[in-house]
Amino acid sequence: MNIPLSVLLENTKIRMTDSVNKVIQESNLPAYLIEGILSDILAEVRKQKNLELASDYASMNEENQKSEEDKKEGEE
Repeated sequence: MNIPLSVLLENTKIRMTDSVNKVIQESNLPAYLIEGILSDILAEVRKQKNLELASDYASMNEENQKSEEDKKEGEE
């Protein structure tokens, strides 16, 4: 069964929020320190996103080049 992206996103957000809240309660750290930790985590996620995007573009370009080469070979 394919889960709609909107449902998957909402479920993931709820699970992440629950996990973060649990860690905050267990750590007993003040909010200003938690904010720094979350900022660092967000920076790591953004780096990973950029790597994935670059990889996706490279794959897409590779497929386009292969398609164009196949097209040219078919014309000959």
